[in-house]
Amino acid sequence: MKQSTICFPVKDNKIYLSNKKRGFGAGFLNGYGGKRHEEDDSIEHTAVREMEEESGVKTEIKDLEKVAIISFYKEQEPVFECHIYFCRQWTGEFIESEEMAYPEIFDISNVPYDRMWDSDRVWLPLICSGQKIHATSIYDADMNKQISFEYIPLVI
Repeated sequence: MKQSTICFPVKDNKIYLSNKKRGFGAGFLNGYGGKRHEEDDSIEHTAVREMEEESGVKTEIKDLEKVAIISFYKEQEPVFECHIYFCRQWTGEFIESEEMAYPEIFDISNVPYDRMWDSDRVWLPLICSGQKIHATSIYDADMNKQISFEYIPLVI
């Protein structure tokens, strides 16, 4: 299964979300991330690289907190395994990139889930409440509607 990342900048009980402008999940608010490349030494390197490419800010592996691993399926077909992080330290200023709009900042207890991808509305509240999860999300054939979601605590 292909690996990918999502990194959510979080500081002072605020979460930074950006509207995805193109590609998978376009039109929805999300964190920063993408697919692991061959040259990435680890999935954490992927998260750091993607964060800088999409947001303009730099972070380090030591500043990442793994909060979830979610395996996404289109019906029974594996799509990707997504490693999800909170990033609490970064340097630089956020920018708008080709893929992501300039971020909007929300209170972590008041995230606009109605502006997010279907499954994000289920798992993001769990991790924002402090849970760490290992989950499976199954979507319909069009990848528009989540039809199943199961999770267990994430053991790191």
